[in-house]
Amino acid sequence: MLLSNSDIQKIENIGYEKKYFTRSKKGWLILKNKDGRCVFHNGKICLIYENRPEGCILYPLIFNKENNFALADEECPYQDSFKFNKKNINQLYMLVEKIINERKIRKK
Repeated sequence: MLLSNSDIQKIENIGYEKKYFTRSKKGWLILKNKDGRCVFHNGKICLIYENRPEGCILYPLIFNKENNFALADEECPYQDSFKFNKKNINQLYMLVEKIINERKIRKK
């Protein structure tokens, strides 16, 4: 899961250190995984649900970079249970643009 600066700030504000939950890959800030799941998931629930990243809020709606469009993640077993609307899709596009712009600034 890619993270925006505001996602990171929100999680830091509830007491977690950035190095605990983020890693960097080619300038992208990514939510760490532990034992095959998000570092904040204990196997049953999300421990930061009320403060989870925007990408998690929109999931299973994801951005397909190769084709430049939004779609439901095929790997999500509940993908058919979610109904997305134009607002959700616009939120995802704005998030993607925000994260790309933040990465450009970091790489300078």
